[in-house]
Amino acid sequence: MASISFPSFSVLFSTFLFLFLHASIVAEGQVPVNETFKVVNEGEFGDYITEYDASYRLIEVDSLFAFPFRLCFYNTTPGEFVLGMRAGLPRDEDLMRWVWDANRNRPVKENATLSFGRDGNLVLAEADGTVAWQTNTANKGVTGIRMMRNGNLVLFDKNGKFVWQSFDHPVDTLLSGMSVRTKLISRTSDSDGRDGKYSLVVDPKGLNFYLNNAGKLVRYNGWGTEQDKTLVSMLFKTEPIDQDPKSAGWELLIEPFYKSTSPPAPQAPRRGLLQSFPIGSGNALILRKLNYNASITYLRLNSDGNVKAYTYFNDVPYLKWSETFAYFSDYYVRECGLPEKCGSLGLCQRGMCIACPTPKGLLGWSETCSPPALKPCSAKGNKVDYFKIDAAEHFLNQDSTGNGEGPTSLEACRDKCTKDCGCKAFVYKQDIKKCLRVPVLGTFIKDTNTSTAYIKYSL
Repeated sequence: MASISFPSFSVLFSTFLFLFLHASIVAEGQVPVNETFKVVNEGEFGDYITEYDASYRLIEVDSLFAFPFRLCFYNTTPGEFVLGMRAGLPRDEDLMRWVWDANRNRPVKENATLSFGRDGNLVLAEADGTVAWQTNTANKGVTGIRMMRNGNLVLFDKNGKFVWQSFDHPVDTLLSGMSVRTKLISRTSDSDGRDGKYSLVVDPKGLNFYLNNAGKLVRYNGWGTEQDKTLVSMLFKTEPIDQDPKSAGWELLIEPFYKSTSPPAPQAPRRGLLQSFPIGSGNALILRKLNYNASITYLRLNSDGNVKAYTYFNDVPYLKWSETFAYFSDYYVRECGLPEKCGSLGLCQRGMCIACPTPKGLLGWSETCSPPALKPCSAKGNKVDYFKIDAAEHFLNQDSTGNGEGPTSLEACRDKCTKDCGCKAFVYKQDIKKCLRVPVLGTFIKDTNTSTAYIKYSL
């Protein structure tokens, strides 16, 4: 008869002790030792091409990966690294995208560390220990960390409740299921990830686009909402049309939530002021309808001030990312409304830059078109004149009323701009006698003969 061996007392005792201690650690709200980590930013870079032509190093921690999302160190400037979330896989034969950044305004150097200790704090630090970014969750009951299937990086407690989540800290991008409660801020450029000059802001009356012009925010478009309600957040989401995840039809949506003592009552945002595409009906604004699964989609405020959505479709052999929405486009809001569509100065028509305005008239447009020089403004006044662009309006003309002062006369409008050091041009709408003073030039739009633009220059 074969003998049966039993574990020794010491093995049983050791196993019991380990389970007891593990349970005690979790009960006390500490991270188990085997789930802590410290990763050093060093070694070879990845071989595949990523968005922004960035170099990257994978963070090889199982809990920080969930198809197709992974944490990495990446950089667009040599020696300056951002802790970022990558979406997409190398085998896709397509650009892997960066959908969340932790420290884009405080990049770290070589040999920086990402550590997750027993106290439950996730910390990004320089090699000398200087903290560049952290979740500030030390001793708050965190027992684990995990990348969720929707791209949400979470730190959770013993009950599974999220103590911290990346979805609460968007930068310039919203993944499906993320809300913007304050604002998104664009990158400066593809090569410079620091805060740029464009922002998408939750205002009490809408989700609005702003351009930072020498420290002053200038609104250039946006989604309006109910006039008698206070907007507190805007949710971006994707849903199957018939509530079946396998459905061939999906919608990209944004849904507003308002300040209320009762549960939030979503209302459909109003039609965009330059919008040419119908928004649909219901509680959310429909950005686009797609014929395939759109669960992995992100909405981004790009460095040029446009908002675009990109959708990942895994069931194709290559080019898995597709642009599925653009705010300034031929199907939504006219492209000519984009502030820098035609650079620092240009005339736009039907999405194309057609002319460079000058005191000598309209010349052929090129990227070298530039505004006229203005002498420093003084209290004594400056000698200035204006050249005009017939049948034109400015990208700040967001609706048919001209967004200006009035009714007033052309002469009074001109005089106000002359005395205003911040005024670079003005647009006068002859039919309704309104005056719009323009603080930044950029793109002018070919329009009807009822609107004329006047650009200031020094004599």
